[in-house]
Amino acid sequence: MIDRSIVRRYATALFNAAQAADVVDLVESDLGLIAYTLETVSRLQEAMVSPLIPAKTKREIVTSIFHGKIHEITLFYLYLLIDKDREEVIRQTEEEYIQLANGARGIVVADVTAAVEMTDDEVLRLKARLSEYTGKRVEIKLQVNPSIIGGIIVRIGDTVMDGSVTGHLRRMREEFLGH
Repeated sequence: MIDRSIVRRYATALFNAAQAADVVDLVESDLGLIAYTLETVSRLQEAMVSPLIPAKTKREIVTSIFHGKIHEITLFYLYLLIDKDREEVIRQTEEEYIQLANGARGIVVADVTAAVEMTDDEVLRLKARLSEYTGKRVEIKLQVNPSIIGGIIVRIGDTVMDGSVTGHLRRMREEFLGH
């Protein structure tokens, strides 16, 4: 797995180029197509990361599959990664790019873990509170994990708000042991 800072650097360069050309949404869609293709065609993924296949051949493969189907900025981005021997960045670019695009749109994604399924009303109220807290529009990615016993855990970027029963018990234990 490649260092996330490297992926972020490449994704930022791609985002800046897409923003300058006013094709942010189109490039985001292209990255989805590329990720889907790599996911569903395992031989393509293997070929892209293989050190035995020369860069020229990889460029030809990418061209034959994606030319005319993705924007030229996205295609040249793939060429850049191949030329710099950073093919493993391709699959990870989509997530970083979406974060950058959402940031520019004033959107943040909150990863919410709940002990039980939340109702639509609870999700809407949480979304409103988080929007108030962040000053941005919030999209929620919800997952259920009964092991947290009760409550929720919210992650927005590097910020974690742990309101789970498990989290409270852990903090109480640390407080008692710390004295």
